[in-house]
Amino acid sequence: FPKSHQLWCGPIGYQGSKAAMKLLAQADVVIALGTRLGPFGTLPQHSLDYWPKNAKLIQVEADPRRIGLVKQASVGVCGDARAATSEILHRLQTGNFQVGARQNRSQRISEIEKQKQEWETELNRWGQDGGSPISPRRALRELEKAMPANAMVTTDIGNICSVSNSYLRFDRPNSFFAAMSFGNCGYAFPTAIGAKVAAPDRPAIAYVGDGAWGMSLQETLTCVRERIPAVAVVFNNGQWGAEKKNQIDYYADRFVGTNLENPSFAGIAQAMGAKGITVDHPDKLGDALRQAVKNDHCTIVEVMVTQELGDPFRRDALKKPKRLLDKYAALSGA
Repeated sequence: FPKSHQLWCGPIGYQGSKAAMKLLAQADVVIALGTRLGPFGTLPQHSLDYWPKNAKLIQVEADPRRIGLVKQASVGVCGDARAATSEILHRLQTGNFQVGARQNRSQRISEIEKQKQEWETELNRWGQDGGSPISPRRALRELEKAMPANAMVTTDIGNICSVSNSYLRFDRPNSFFAAMSFGNCGYAFPTAIGAKVAAPDRPAIAYVGDGAWGMSLQETLTCVRERIPAVAVVFNNGQWGAEKKNQIDYYADRFVGTNLENPSFAGIAQAMGAKGITVDHPDKLGDALRQAVKNDHCTIVEVMVTQELGDPFRRDALKKPKRLLDKYAALSGA
């Protein structure tokens, strides 16, 4: 959905837009087009349990197994999202319907703009830190401001990459590729390489944490050998952030096996024959990304960031499971 559209509010779910979640909470009917409504997009976030429990859900999904799987659908439509949308619009435009939403359209648009502005103000406040190393949210804000309009961005699994969900906005289709609930570390850079090969006229930029980068940095050699000018932005905070955050939250600030002693990833890139840039101040980050995109060569931008951590995916991730079915009561000690 294009960010320039007045009804665009940003993504819901994990590290998404508060504006989108607050507006969704007011809905009487939710139309979900081409989505399985997985946990990344429906679990509570920012202390908001935003999914409207009494709203009717119309879910359009090509895979019938996904309809009603996570959220109970009042109406399930098995089909292509584009075709279904065209048919729904045609019937609304030609049918004899009383569409109540038309009566307060200007009021709703004003409310949408208000919520979006409040969210932008909050994001700006979170990203004010100008120190070195760079705070993750400040880094993501600077990257957002320097991002080419036609860029394709891939994000790895992990803490900072998940927080980027609040800062990535696009106008063109086929622009955002994320691991989502598959949760595979090392996803982003190979995906960016494939995207660049498929669309050589568009910049391909991977967001990768330093832990996940250890699983994919060898593909820098692929880019050098095959002359693929993909870009990787590596957030170097010396830790497995997502795993560390879960341990800190559930084990009384204790953690083990999550700190990393990293080499210079920019230096490794240069040794492989690629370009390598290290950035440790927010004022230099935008120029570094622009230069990386301009380079007709694979470029690794190593961003030195603080160890600040965003919220975990699920706050109940390591809690003792609650058995809901009577036949499993014995396993819960009940």
